[in-house]
Amino acid sequence: MKIGELSKKASVSRDTIRFYEKNLLMVDVKRPNEWNNYKDYPEENLKRIVIIKCLKKFGFTLKECRDVLQEMDENPNKSEFKRNVAKSKLEAINKKINDLVEVRNTLIRVLEE
Repeated sequence: MKIGELSKKASVSRDTIRFYEKNLLMVDVKRPNEWNNYKDYPEENLKRIVIIKCLKKFGFTLKECRDVLQEMDENPNKSEFKRNVAKSKLEAINKKINDLVEVRNTLIRVLEE
């Protein structure tokens, strides 16, 4: 499919798709004709964009998204990696929550003075 169709199906901008492609998050992108700049994006890239959007929603960085996608490509049935990634992200989120609670408590004490 062309970038416009992928953009609509994935609900992301064309620039986002180009950015993901530049950052090696897209696969098997081909230029079927040398005489124009059109590219064909396989259906798999739609799935990858959905995964990226989901991971980003949970606070994953682009590098972490790339790592997850790479591991999924290399070991599609390996759930141990997925569990470790989720556990690691959960620990990071819990740390952020604890840090924010400390900041909130400090601000409350300052306002009470």
